[in-house]
Order: sequence, then C-alpha cells, then structure tokens
Amino acid sequence: MAEGDKSDAVSAWFLGPKGENAETLIWLLTEALQRHVQGRVAYFPEDASVITPEVKSTVAFQKQIQKQAALVKSLAEKLAEHSVPFWNPRYNAHMNMDTSMPGIVGYFTAMLFNPNNVALEASPLTTAIEIAVGKQLAELVGYNIETLQNPIGWGHITADGSIANLESMWAARNLKFYPLSLRLAMMNQLEFIADTFHVDTCTHESKLLKDFTTWELLNILPSNVLDIPTRINEEYGITAQFLQDALKPYLAQTVGKERLEREFHVEPMAYFASATMHYSWPKGAAITGIGSENVVPVKVDNSARMDPNDLRRLLHECLNLKDAQGNPAPRAVYAVVAIVGSTEHGACDPIKDILDIRDEFRKKGLSFVLHGDGAWGTYFATAIPEVIVQESISLSSQWSHTSMKIGEYNKARHDVFVPTVPLKTKTLESIVHMRYCDSITVDPHKSGYLQYPAGGLLYRDQRMRYLVTWTSPIVYRNDLQSIGVFGVEGSKPGAAPVATFFSHVILGLNVDGYGQLLGEALFGAVKMYAHLATMSSSESTFVVRPLNLLPAEINGIPEEVEAQKELIRKKILSVPNRELVNDKETWKLVVEMGSDLSINAFAVNFKLGNVVNEDIVEANYLNKRIFDALSITDANTDKKPPLILTSTVLAQKSYGECLLKFKDRLGLKGSQDLYTLVNVVMSPWPTASGLTAEIAQSLQETIVKEREVSVYRNTLTEDYHAFVMQGTDKLYFVHLPMFNMENHRHQLIITGVISAEMRTIYIEEREKNPDTVYLLVNDTPTTLGKILAAKEFDARIEPFDSKGQQPPIVKGKITDIQVIVQKKLNSKFLTPYPTRKMPFYIYGSEAQMHIDHVYTASPNIQMTAEQVVIGADLQNDWNANPVLYAQLPFAESSMQPFLSNFDRETAPKPFFFHSGAKYDRVVFTRDLAGEDVVATTSLTLPLKRNVFIDTDMLNADPEPNSAESVSYCVAHVHEVNFAEDGAKFKPRGHKYMQMIDELKDTLQDIGS
Repeated sequence: MAEGDKSDAVSAWFLGPKGENAETLIWLLTEALQRHVQGRVAYFPEDASVITPEVKSTVAFQKQIQKQAALVKSLAEKLAEHSVPFWNPRYNAHMNMDTSMPGIVGYFTAMLFNPNNVALEASPLTTAIEIAVGKQLAELVGYNIETLQNPIGWGHITADGSIANLESMWAARNLKFYPLSLRLAMMNQLEFIADTFHVDTCTHESKLLKDFTTWELLNILPSNVLDIPTRINEEYGITAQFLQDALKPYLAQTVGKERLEREFHVEPMAYFASATMHYSWPKGAAITGIGSENVVPVKVDNSARMDPNDLRRLLHECLNLKDAQGNPAPRAVYAVVAIVGSTEHGACDPIKDILDIRDEFRKKGLSFVLHGDGAWGTYFATAIPEVIVQESISLSSQWSHTSMKIGEYNKARHDVFVPTVPLKTKTLESIVHMRYCDSITVDPHKSGYLQYPAGGLLYRDQRMRYLVTWTSPIVYRNDLQSIGVFGVEGSKPGAAPVATFFSHVILGLNVDGYGQLLGEALFGAVKMYAHLATMSSSESTFVVRPLNLLPAEINGIPEEVEAQKELIRKKILSVPNRELVNDKETWKLVVEMGSDLSINAFAVNFKLGNVVNEDIVEANYLNKRIFDALSITDANTDKKPPLILTSTVLAQKSYGECLLKFKDRLGLKGSQDLYTLVNVVMSPWPTASGLTAEIAQSLQETIVKEREVSVYRNTLTEDYHAFVMQGTDKLYFVHLPMFNMENHRHQLIITGVISAEMRTIYIEEREKNPDTVYLLVNDTPTTLGKILAAKEFDARIEPFDSKGQQPPIVKGKITDIQVIVQKKLNSKFLTPYPTRKMPFYIYGSEAQMHIDHVYTASPNIQMTAEQVVIGADLQNDWNANPVLYAQLPFAESSMQPFLSNFDRETAPKPFFFHSGAKYDRVVFTRDLAGEDVVATTSLTLPLKRNVFIDTDMLNADPEPNSAESVSYCVAHVHEVNFAEDGAKFKPRGHKYMQMIDELKDTLQDIGS
C-alpha cells in the first residue's frame, strides 16, 4: 500500500465529485443507524415491542412504506437533477462546497436523537459537545481556554454568521450601557457602595464610579466593565441574585437604551465597519435599536480592505464634535468591525493596524469593542503553523515600533518560512491578531465545509456572554450550563455542533488538516486569479480585470505589468504544481497575487473595434449576461453551465476610490455602480486535474459569445425608425426609442411636411379609425443622423398593431424636417428619476398641443398623446417657445419601474395615463427642473385621439437575429399573445412548483 501524501488525505474527507467514497459513507451511516437502534433496544429491554410483525404485514402499514420509498426515489432523482452542484469543482459561486464526510456522519448520528441544545435537560451530551466546539474554535483564533489564566475564551454555535453578528452587536450595546445602569443603581439599591467603589477610566485614572462623567462612563475599557460584577461580589460580598435584582430596573435590557440616553443626555453612538460590510450589520443595528444610520462605513483601499487612515479620521471626528453652541460634544463609539474575509472579494481588514488605532484612542479617552467578522476567514487560521504565528506577532511588533519597511517585513517573513499556502503577509498578520478582538464571528458552514445551520460566535472574555442572557451576570461557574440561555436563539439542533466536532476531530484544526484543505483551495483561487489577470491583452476584443491589482500594477509601470503577465503565463499557468512550488522566486509572486482569502472579484468590458467601451451601464449589461450564462438562476431551464459563478454590485458610494480605480482599469468612466462577477474557490481538486484551465477557457468562450450582443447593441447601423404621428394641422412625429440599441438611443420629436397625397390619405384613415395610432417609417434603412442631416427621407405610413407590422396605407416623402426635441439616451446623459413630479414635453400650436414623457433615467415608459386640452391659464407663443414642460402631479421616482405592457393591460385598475384622463394643477414650466413656472392649470387627454404607451420596446434587450431586431412592433406581439392565452402565462419557478405537484401525485397514486 502506497504511503500517499497530505493531499491524498484530503480525498478521504469528502464523498467526492463523482461519489467516489459512496461505499464508505453508506457503511458509516449504516453503522450510525445500527448503533442508534441498539440504543433503543437497550433502553428498558423488557418493554414490549409496539410495531409487531403483524402490524407490518397489514396493507395500511405497507402502503405507508411504499409512499416513503416512492417519495425518496422521486425526490432524490429530482434533487440530483435540479439542485445546485455545490459538490462539483465547477461550482465557483457562493461560499459553498461539498460538506465534509465527517460532518455528514456526525450530523446524521446526532440527528437520529434530535437533541435540542436550548437546554441541558434536552441535550446533555450535545451541549457538552457544543461547549467543546466553542473551545476548539476559541483556541484556533488564539484565545486562552485555560481556566487558570484570564481572560478565558468561550464560544457557541449559532444558526449562521448573521445571528452571530447580531449577538455581538447586542453584547457591545449592553456593554456600553452597563456602567450607566450601575451608576443609576448606586443612587438606589446599591447606594451603600457608591462612596467606596473605584474604577479606572479609559486613561487609567482611578476614581469613584459615582464621580465619572457620562463620557467617562461610556468609555470604560471592556475588560474593566466585565470585571465589575466579580469585583462587587468579592469586595462587598454581594450575591449574584442581589446584584441582578438591583441592576434590573436600570438595564438597557429592561428599560431600553433610549431611557438611558435621555437620563444621561447621550446622543446616538457610532458603530464603525468597513464599507464592504455584510448586510447583516445594518440589519442588526435596526434590530438592536442602534439604528442602521449609525452604522458608519469606513472607506476601503484598492483591495477592498478597510483604510486605517479613514478609520482614524472618523474617530477624530467623533472626539472633536461640538454641539450647536460650540461646546465639546464628542460622540461615543460602540464598536469597530474588522472583516476577515469579505463575502464579495475575500479581503481581510488590517486588524493589527486597527488594534494600534484602538490603543491610540484609548489614550485620548475613547474606547470601543473590536469585533472580528471572520465568518469566512476564521478557519484559515489553520493554515498558519504555530511557529509562524509567534514569528508574525514578533515581526509585526518590530514593524510597528521601528522603521522597518514593508519590503523588509515581507522578506523577513519569507526568510523564516517558505509558505505551503499563498497567504499574504498582511492577511497572515490580520488572522494572527484576531486573538486581540473582543469577539469573533465564525461560520463552520462556510470555510469549515459543514452543513447548515452552523455559524458561531466567540468571546475573548467569556463573561461577555452574560451581557446577552437573562440569568445573573456573575463570575464564571465551572459547572455545565445550558447553552440556550446565551444569545439570540431558543431551540437549535444539537446535530450542528456534533457535525462540527466530528469534522474538527477527524480533519484536525491544524496545518495538516483544515490547513491543508484550505491551502489547496487558496492555491486554486490564485491559479484562477492568474487566468483572470492574463486572460485579455491589448489585442483582445474584450477586457478582463480582477479587482485585486497585480503586484506590478501597484507600482503603476505599464512595461512591468505586461512583463509580469508574461511571467505568469509561462511560469505559473504553464507548469505543473510541484514545479511551481519548488520555484521559490515565482512562488513569492504566487503568495502576493490575488485576493486575501480565496475569492476573486472581477469584471469584464468590451471593445468596439479597437475602442474600449466607456459606458458603465453597457459593461454592467455584459457582466449580467455572463452571470446569467454561468449560473443557475432560471427555474425553467435545464442548462448545465461549464462554470458556475455568482455576482455582486459594487456601490460607488461605498467603495469610493477603490471602485473608481477598478473602473479606470476596465476603461470605464462615470459614477454608476459596477456589476461585478465573483469566483469563490473552495474545492481542493481543480488545479491537480487541469480543471482550472478548462473552466477559465469556458469563461473566456462565454465572454467572447456574450460580447457579440454588446457589440450589436452598441454599433450604429442603418435601420428602420418609426415615429408616432400626432396632429392633423401641423404634423409632429415622435420617435419610438430604445435604451438598449445604439440605433435608437434618442428621444426625438420632429415636424415636417408630407406630400398632399400622403396627408389626404392619412387624414381620411384617421377619421375612419380615430383610436388607431399611425406610424411614419423610413422606407429604406438609414440612421437618425442621416435623416436629420438630409432633413428628408422616403417614408411610408402604416397603422400600429401590437400583433405585428401592417401594410402601409400610403408611401411618399417627408421634407423640411425640423427638430423640436432631441436628447441622447446613453447612460451618461441620464439623470435620476424626478422625485416630486412627472415631466412631459408639451409642443404644437395654439390649436393642437401634444405631449411626450421625458426620459430622465432607464428603465422608463413611453407615454405620448396628441391634441391634449389645456386650461385657459396657459399662454405661450409656440413659434418663439416651441417646447414647454408639463409637470404632472405624480412623484415619478415612486412609480418606476413601470409594469410591462402585458401586466399593465391586464391590471384590475386602469392605468393613470389613458384617454379622457384629467390632471388638475399641472405646473407648466420653461425648464425641466420645474423652477421657471409659466402657469398652473389642468391637462386632459381627449377621447377618440391616439394615446400611445409602451414599456417593452423602450426597455427591450434585443439580441442579434432576435425578433426585436426585425420589427419595431414585435415587442408587443409576445405580450398580446400572452394576454389572449392566459394559460400560457407561467410564473418564475413554475417548473419547480410543478415538480412538487408531481411528487404529491406519486403519493396519491399509491394511496388510491
């Protein structure tokens, strides 16, 4: 038998992408079930069996067994076909992979007993296991778990990271208000200790707590606050129950924080977190009453890590605030959250730098809790040998207290250790320094490769847990306690900590266990990053850029960047893994490349010829199409993408300079948010089998294919252009625009002269069909630019029919074209939706006035009506001022986006814009903003006149050779056919709902 190596051990921890370890898993699950049954038999063995052979032989019994067998078979088949294949190395989307086999076995083993870890009496063994798991994780991050030293770390399992974050926020809030509550108690039940109980201020001045200012009470060090119950017990002999009863009437838990804020004149306090924070942080602030607006985002650097300088600036602002009279009114701070592995880009905030800032501000009298959101990153601590942990602490201390440069720091670390895993120096430093955070979130169901639900929260000082419990806030007791009294949750499965325990014990929370597994995943992520960083060149028809800069890009020298890309192609992408690891110089580049923790955020742009697209909206569209092609988002499809990615939107407001730099590297200009693709690598196998290169090639092929659509949308070609005809005296023509086709990206209103024959036939047809909309269409393909330059074109008039293009009623020529309104609809020319009114262009003559909705943003709705009736108060010289604005009394931003044609036409209530509709108090202005008012009066849409409304064609996403590119009417055809045959309408996800019905039918068949 071959000895094998560490990577071979990894293969024993999972069922495998092809179920290679199925025989082993079946054996282990069978063993667990047999042991469980033996336990049932051994419990009062003299008790009679209630499910006898006679019962089993009945038809009723057999029918129920058949139902179970049928449902298992049918459901398992459907799940196998339609579930997201997390277990496959091609899945590179969310933080999810195959769960570990020890985790599966552990969960199954405990699940059979259904323990509830809310109370010790319902889960004696699994409660002990959860406490053991908490100690394992606490020790992993560097917390002390020995009872003879202080502080003692403690942890427990939660449903997920969001619950852990919420609990940490709850604890930080209660910690901040605890001294205020104690001060009030000292005026009442605890008055007898007020003249003798001393506490250190944040700046280490010892004074009577009753003499503390409000600011000093709010900034007592967390460790000193947690000492208070123990000290009162030891110094005054006060029992825990008496202290609890004395404090209860004044605790934030009891009276709410608002009462304490009023009592002590405390303004809302701040909670700082990186701008890349998980959504659970503002959600938690809302739940705890802190308020989401008090969660203050800290700017990030070009790698999406918290910028320490901006944190320092924000803390200075808190210290230097003044009230309305100019008196000092500093703002207290609950906590600072350091993210250890952000969900969108795997970035690690610089914890060592944040700790230094915490110490700096403590000296100035400002104290706060430091929480590490390590939901993703905590388990990566297993990749760091203990000798490197100690070396990192020593080196970072030297770096902080000497003039050691970052280059020397990096070199010193590499001289000590040739890494077996590409952890960057600052990443390693941050993970090592998590031990100094007051609390830490960890998610075993993420980088612990375990089943849901398995989040976790760790406390550096176990006494902090008493801040979020209804039991006495006392000194630590060494007896076994119910876990459920701590934290947010009540009932919770004991199977989750058992699964975590199994996986920890079998894999090992060390470099040879989880460290090996995550190290291989990290290596796969860097290899994928290498593909992304080198995928496009100056000759490519597209641009791919990872969020994280190449080391050479940081220096900003183009020649060095290209040289480094070529080095990556030759020495990283083209060599076997073992050869790469043995190439020490190239391996140093591997360590420096990519994100901090196994997540690659990247975006794609396209070129039109040799010109790089600058429009962010169009780049977003391309990235969204790539995501749609490489994801499983549509319930009604059976596609199997060769690579599965996820996506996110990077908000300009949150990412600031980081996003501006990213967009600049992509060739994009503008302040819009950026739709970004995300590649998460958790599988240890793809680089060994060559799959990384294969999926990178699949990505490139998808980019090339989807780029064709972007080019089609953004290339100006000769086309047919339709104009809604308005009026019967002087004719006006309103262009049918499309936001997503360069050929039609214009809001255009023109007037012109048609031949006498065309006019006569048009008027006659209008009289016969007063409700019909007529279109003027160019007879041969051309561009709008050529039409406006020539001021004429050959045209035909045809009735509009949503079922499709109709034969013309007459052909001829339009001449003497004059522009009334012309506005480009490219994204850079658009602005936000109006917030108070809904603007329309109004134009025409004293006898006949027409309106057309102004498009300020996309998506939008076309609403145009002819011969509207205006109140007598409007006076305008239409020759001198051919266009005014009618500001209808609707807050447009509250109504966007509007429904599709089908949904609008089948809605139970009529749409607000329809024939005969009257609007009072319409403000008529000379400007779009609505400030230069001409009149305020009514506007009525007449009966028996054409009113044209469309959302589908205006907002359509046409593709090459699609129906939308053939006819300007087809966008309506699909909707009308839908309306005519309601049975064809199937809601999103219908296919899966149908499967549920099929499962029910299977059981029904057996029952009948």
